[in-house]
Amino acid sequence: MLTRDDALKICEVVLAHAKAAGADDAQVSLNSSVESHARFADNRITTSGRAEDLDVTATVWVNRRRGSSTGNLSGVAALQQLAGDATQIARVSPVQREYIQTLGPLEYSADRGFAAASADVDVTARAKALDGVLATCRAAKVTAAGFHSARGLATAAATANGNRRFFQNSRAELSVTARTADGTGSGYFSGDHFDVARLDAQHIAEQAVGKAVRSRRPLPIEPGNYPVILEPQAVSDLIGFFTGAFDARTAEEGRSAFSAKDGKTHRGEAMFSERLNLYSDPMHPELPATPATDEGIPASRLSLVENGVIKNLRYSRYWAQEKQQAPTPGPVNYILESTGAPASMDAMITSMKRGLMISRFWYVRVVDPRTLVLTGLTRDGLWWVENGQIKNPVRNLRFNQSVLAMLAPWNVEAIGPAQRLAPYMVPALKLSSFTFTSTSDAI
Repeated sequence: MLTRDDALKICEVVLAHAKAAGADDAQVSLNSSVESHARFADNRITTSGRAEDLDVTATVWVNRRRGSSTGNLSGVAALQQLAGDATQIARVSPVQREYIQTLGPLEYSADRGFAAASADVDVTARAKALDGVLATCRAAKVTAAGFHSARGLATAAATANGNRRFFQNSRAELSVTARTADGTGSGYFSGDHFDVARLDAQHIAEQAVGKAVRSRRPLPIEPGNYPVILEPQAVSDLIGFFTGAFDARTAEEGRSAFSAKDGKTHRGEAMFSERLNLYSDPMHPELPATPATDEGIPASRLSLVENGVIKNLRYSRYWAQEKQQAPTPGPVNYILESTGAPASMDAMITSMKRGLMISRFWYVRVVDPRTLVLTGLTRDGLWWVENGQIKNPVRNLRFNQSVLAMLAPWNVEAIGPAQRLAPYMVPALKLSSFTFTSTSDAI
C-alpha cells in the first residue's frame, strides 16, 4: 500500500499534466490495495493467494465536457498519458449538463478503521484459525466450504481546486457454509471486522455447524403469512435495498419509495416503527468508516430515521446545488438499532406463539422499487417455533415482501442488539407478519 506522501505525489503529477494538456478542471483518485485470501471446500484448504493493486483515475473537464481514463502504472510517462487520454476524451464528449466544480480545500477527521495486521496477514495465524474451523466441522461430521479474506486499502484524491485527502481502511472476513452428510441440513454464518485479530473464526464455525445439524430432515410447510424472527444475517440480506431508497433526487423526481405527490417526499413522516433508528456515523467504534463521502464531503453522523420518522435524505453535490441546500455529510455506513433496550434472541423465541425463525435469505431481487417489494428464498436454516420453543426445521420458502410494510409501526414487535455485518450494523427483528408465496426444494 502506498503512503500518504507517495499517493498524493502521484495525484499531483497527473494534475500537472492535465493542466498542461488544457484541462479547465480536474480530479485524480487513487486506490492502492493489498488483499489476501484462503478458500476451503470439502473440509480442506484448496487455494490461497495475495494480490497488490494500484488504480489511478484522471477525470478532467474542457469547456464543461468530461473525460476520464484509468490506469495501473505509476511511472511519469504512464501518468502523463493518463492525463492526456482523459483530456482527449473530454474534447470529443458532449457537454456535461450536471457539471459542478471540483472541491476546494476541506478538513477531514482522522480515519479509524484501519489495522495493519489486516493488510499484512500472518499466514501462520490464518492457517491455525482455519485448521480449528475445519476440525470443528469434521468432529460434527459435516462438510464445510468457505472463504477467509483480508484487505487493506489506501485511497487518495486531489482536485485542481486544492482538495487533498488520503484515507486508509481494512477489513477481514470469514464465511462458512456447512452441509450434513445426508444432504438435508445446511448452515451458514459469517463475520467481519476491520481488525483481523478480532475476527472470531471458532465462533463463526460453531454457528454454521450448529445450524447445519439442527436443520436436518426439514418438514414441509405451506406458504402464507407468518410471524417471523429474522436473525441479523437475514436483516442484512434485505437492508441494502432499504438504505438505497434514501436518495433525495429520486424521491423528489417521483422515482422512489419515499416519493410523495407533486414533487414532495415523505421526509418528516412516521413511516416506520417508533422502535427504530437508522443513522450513519463514520466514528462508530464497531463500524468506523471513511470520514468522507464518495464525492469528498467531510462525513459526520447523519440521522436517516429517528423514532420511525424519516429525518433526512441524501443530497448529492449537484442535487443540493439545484435545490439550494447543503450536500449531506453521508451516509458512509448504516446502523439500524432499537430506540430502547434491545431484546435477546431467547426472549423473542419465548414470546412467539407460532411462527418461523429465519437464518438468511439469498437470491434477493427487487419486484417494485416504489413499494420496496422484494422476492427471494430462505436458505441455510428455517425453523418452526411454537409456544416459545423451536420445534423442528422446515422446508425453504420463497417470499414476496415489502420492506416498508416489514418495518411498519404495526409490524415490528421486538428488536435485538445491533451486530456488525459491514457496511451495516443490524439487529435481529421479531415481526408480526412476513409473506411467503411458494415452497422451494433448495436446502
